[in-house]
This record gives sequence, structure tokens and C-alpha cells, in this order.
Amino acid sequence: MSVKKRPDGAWRARYYDAAGREHSKHFPRKVDAEAWERDQRAAVARGTHVDPRAGRETVRVYGERWRLAQVQHRPRTARQVESVTRLHVYPTIGDHRMSSIRRTAVQSLVTSWAASAAPRTVIMRYAFIRAMFASAVDDGVIGKSPCVRIKLPEVVDAAVVPLTVVQVRALHEAIAVPFRPGILVGAGCGLRVSEVLGLTAQAVRHLARDLDVRWQLSEAPPWELVPVKSKNGVREVPAPGFVLDALSTLTAGEMLGTLLHRGGDEGEPVSARMVHIAFADAVKVVNAAAAERKRDRKARRTTSPELPSIPADTTFHDLRHHYASTLIDGGESVTVVAARLGNDPGETLRTYAHLFPDSAARTRRIVDAAWSLQDHADGLRTVGE
Repeated sequence: MSVKKRPDGAWRARYYDAAGREHSKHFPRKVDAEAWERDQRAAVARGTHVDPRAGRETVRVYGERWRLAQVQHRPRTARQVESVTRLHVYPTIGDHRMSSIRRTAVQSLVTSWAASAAPRTVIMRYAFIRAMFASAVDDGVIGKSPCVRIKLPEVVDAAVVPLTVVQVRALHEAIAVPFRPGILVGAGCGLRVSEVLGLTAQAVRHLARDLDVRWQLSEAPPWELVPVKSKNGVREVPAPGFVLDALSTLTAGEMLGTLLHRGGDEGEPVSARMVHIAFADAVKVVNAAAAERKRDRKARRTTSPELPSIPADTTFHDLRHHYASTLIDGGESVTVVAARLGNDPGETLRTYAHLFPDSAARTRRIVDAAWSLQDHADGLRTVGE
């Protein structure tokens, strides 16, 4: 055992790690020195040893090293990680040593976020720091992650209320002409806005009557087509006639070959921000027209029917909900709906479970029918006997 008493009365414990480097620490009591040395040798034998000096690195220093090494992060995720660490992590624990961070510190951080941010935002921020501390464990910077048993705010989603065909038609007529094909693709094929903007002429297969969804447009310049965000997102979506007709009139831009572009010499792609602004303006136009018609009817200036109104917070994403609800109403299974949307079936069921028909009555009919047949058969046997 490598525990010796020094001239000053302290007990010096030392051991060698797997790489042959010596580590030592001083204790006022022999029993503490022996326990520490024994634990460290056991950790080396198990392969779980952590260099005691590694944890001296601050959260800020390690966090930046970790962040810049994440080659799997897409540009949007990389920007989110940078923003979250800089604005919401480093100001609180950035100057603390990695080895000093405890579970309670992480819980306090999460609790402070929950006081001013939406539950989904808090969960997203926590996912980033949990990944960072997990990486620190893998790197041997800390022995275990402090991100354990952290209580997160509950996400309570409001039930999806899908737009009707009448409402979607009203939006289509109200939005600026260059964006109208995108409205039809969103409502008729359920594509995300980035997937709509990533459509090229080759992706629209008129003979097969479907859309080959593989690419999406980056969120900011320099514009580029990037793979869809998940393996489920790669899909072939059946395209109705009105979608194919709308896309057949478009000419691909020269820059990326996308069908929705701003024109000009290079055909710069339409951005998601432009679509969202135009969509919000269309919602206002539809609601203003509906309000005016309602006033005219009340004042008996017209007998024309009321016009549809739309919730003020409606976004392009609600076109996907409309598409999903249309498939569900038509009898498609959750598996098919998920495949068309490019989602996981579990996620799809959680989002749209309330839209699927209640099968309770059907279940009762099936069981009642089965027992009725059995009762009838038993009755026949009784009479025969």
C-alpha cells in the first residue's frame, strides 16, 4: 500500500493510473489516505478511473471544447447550442470547475429556466447540458454526470384542432401569389416548410404522382439543400392532382434548382422566414374579411354567408395537422399517417390520438356478436338433445 507519513504529519497516498502516471494526495488521517488510495486503484482496475486534475477545467472551457467538436450538429442545432451555453449556462456555472458541479446545481439551473421559459424550451436546454456532461464522463473529465433525477417541467399540449378545407382555401386565396403553391403542398402532402422549399423539379414525379422528399432548404444563407432531419423524413408522398397541377407551372431557379424562388438572374430560394411572414399576413387578411362580413350581416347590409375566420396563432405547420386529420378521417392507420408525415408512429399517435375514431362501440359490437353466435349454437344443441 502506497501510504506514507510525511515529516509535517500529513499522510501521503499515491497510485499509478493505467497509463503509468503517478497521482498523489495528502490527508490529515491515515485511514482517509488509505481509503482514497484503495478507491483509486479499484477505479483503475475497473477502467472507470478519472484523472483528479481533469475536473479542474471550468464548465466554460470544457463546454466550448465540447461544442466545437460536435460535427453531427446541423447549423441550426449548432446555433442553438452556442446560444444556450452562452446565455443560459455559462453566466451561472461557467466559471465553476467541472468536478464541482452537483445534481442540485443542475436542478437549480433548470428550475430558474422554468420560471421564465416555456417547458419545451427548458427541456431543450437541459438536453444540451446533459449531453455535454455525458461527454465529459466519456472523456474522463468527471467520474459521473450530475444530470441525474432532474425534475423537468411538464409539457401540456393543447389538443390539435385542424384547419378545415374551407379555411385552407381562404388562406390560399389571401396569401401572395408566389407562395400559393407552397400552401397547397403543405395542405395536400403534409410537408414541412423547409421540405416544401427544398423541392426541386426532379423531386416532383408527375408520372408516379408523388413527391420524392429527401432534401430541405437551409434556414439561412448561404442557401443549400441539406438532407431531411431524420431517417423517417426520407419518403415518397402521394401527391393529389391539385398539388401536381400547381407545381407543374413552376420553373426551377438557377441557384439550387428549387421550385419556390424569388426570380431574378440567380433564382435565389424563398426563405422560411419569408413564408412565415406572408402566412401571418394572410391570416390577418382572412380574419379581417371575416370580421367585416360579420359586421355587414349584423347591420343587414348583406345577406351573404359568413366568411371563415382562422385562429390568430395559426402557422404553416398547421397545414401538416390539416393533412394528417384528412388522412385520419379517411380511415388511414396511424402507421400510414406517420409514414406520410415522416414522423415516428409513437409521436404521431401522441399528437393525433384524439382525432382517431373511438373504437369502443365497435369493440362492443364485435364481442356482442361473438357471444350471440355462441348463445345461438348452445341453444341449437339444447333443442337437439
